[in-house]
Amino acid sequence: MDPSSPMFQHMVQQQQQSQQRMMELHERNDREKLARKTEKEREEERRKQEDDKILQLEKKLEEFQENARFIGDLASNFQTKYQDALNGRIYTLVRGLQDLDRMKGTFSDKKVPLDLLPYLDDGKNPCLYSKHCMEKTLEKNKAVNGKIEIYKKFRAHLMKEFSEEMPDLVMYYRSIREDLDLS
Repeated sequence: MDPSSPMFQHMVQQQQQSQQRMMELHERNDREKLARKTEKEREEERRKQEDDKILQLEKKLEEFQENARFIGDLASNFQTKYQDALNGRIYTLVRGLQDLDRMKGTFSDKKVPLDLLPYLDDGKNPCLYSKHCMEKTLEKNKAVNGKIEIYKKFRAHLMKEFSEEMPDLVMYYRSIREDLDLS
């Protein structure tokens, strides 16, 4: 076959198009695999960033606490020769508060129950708050379950009394309400 013939040119063109489609399919498959991998990697990266933000906040809070403690020590035993050190620590404390204020936007999606704050103010472990919440929930759950039992017994007693006074009406009601449990 003559390479300059239109038929040969057409076959070469079809072959090139077929190869191009195959390359596009492979590229698309590779992109999909990469997208799946990167989705997992993005999730891991988000978790890592979240952990880093929390660690950074902890570090800033610890620095703030240490500065506040040091200022308290300097102020309680104040001597004029410590004035520059006190001023420097106060400046550091203010700068730390500014840093914490800037960081607050990164934690806008976090919710802290206001009932937790008194536990922290009293120097208690925040886990105690969780424990007390669980205990309160269990107590409320028991109370609600008790009420449900009392209502079930009342319903059964009421149905028994009605069946003695109005048996036809109770039979009709029971036929409508097949799910009725009289235990």
